[in-house]
Amino acid sequence: MKQCERCKIQIPDDFTNLLCYQCYDQLEQEREKKKKEEEEERKAMSMETIYAQHDIISGERKYSEDKSSYIKSEPYQENVEKEDKPQWTANVIQFDKTGKLLWIPTRFMYTHIKDYCIQKVLDHPQYPKFIWKPKIVDVGCGSGIGSNVLSQEGDFVWGIDKNEKSILFAKEAFERQKNNIYYSNQLSFDRIDIMEDTREFLKFDIVVAIEIIEHIKDDKRFLERIISKFTKRTKKGEVDRELATEFFISTPNRNNDDIRKDHPHNIYHVREYTSEEYLNLLSEFFEIIEFMNAKGEEIKREEYNTTTHTPILAKCSIPKIPLNRI
Repeated sequence: MKQCERCKIQIPDDFTNLLCYQCYDQLEQEREKKKKEEEEERKAMSMETIYAQHDIISGERKYSEDKSSYIKSEPYQENVEKEDKPQWTANVIQFDKTGKLLWIPTRFMYTHIKDYCIQKVLDHPQYPKFIWKPKIVDVGCGSGIGSNVLSQEGDFVWGIDKNEKSILFAKEAFERQKNNIYYSNQLSFDRIDIMEDTREFLKFDIVVAIEIIEHIKDDKRFLERIISKFTKRTKKGEVDRELATEFFISTPNRNNDDIRKDHPHNIYHVREYTSEEYLNLLSEFFEIIEFMNAKGEEIKREEYNTTTHTPILAKCSIPKIPLNRI
């Protein structure tokens, strides 16, 4: 009996090729995918001169008025900002196919932040006589699965998202209120459009925005909003540097070989940054920036501009901008 060249299972002697049915179908799919990618690349090359005429897809992306930020070496086409589908549907479909509710890197990031909260408890000057737990806001919480992970170690976790059905799902599945009898962590959800809401909110110890910023056209305004809405302040209204709010913000890294270089493959992503672009953007808003991989493992500072880890989880603190800026 012959053996399949790929998976090594036995195949009939009269097979005209050396692949089993499954591997042959897989090979055909790979060929078709490669053919489509090559065709898209040819189209992109032919449109290059047209792209150069438009700011949104030109060879440079302006992150600051003085043009001192990173200039891309190749044309890049952003997608139009779309209304995201309800996240709970994607989670349920993924669970049906894989047995996992969250994309594995997303689960890693939420778990790392949850474990980081434990360390903050241990580092508190009054531990173990006093157990202090942080208050956390999960911006763009979707169906609330990540917020539920965070709530294991947060005193209060507030999940917010502008998608009404996602919030209804999160409330139904995960919402948990304090009972005023004994200690229990609180988890609540609200439909909030952070880009438009004009109300004042509670200030938080930790602000989480996992895989959100790439969905938003006005990324600078998004950062301004979460800073001005949630940063802890002194009595004078200035940034509280001693008890600084920490921001965990993640995004895909276009340096990675699996991510397209000409435009986002995900139609709901406006853009996908290189690590250098991402660093330059965050540097306009925060004094302290630390890059980590999805598991929360430190990326060496000298590799910030070139790392291929994706997604990048950035821990940021000490905002540079005025807190009343919106």
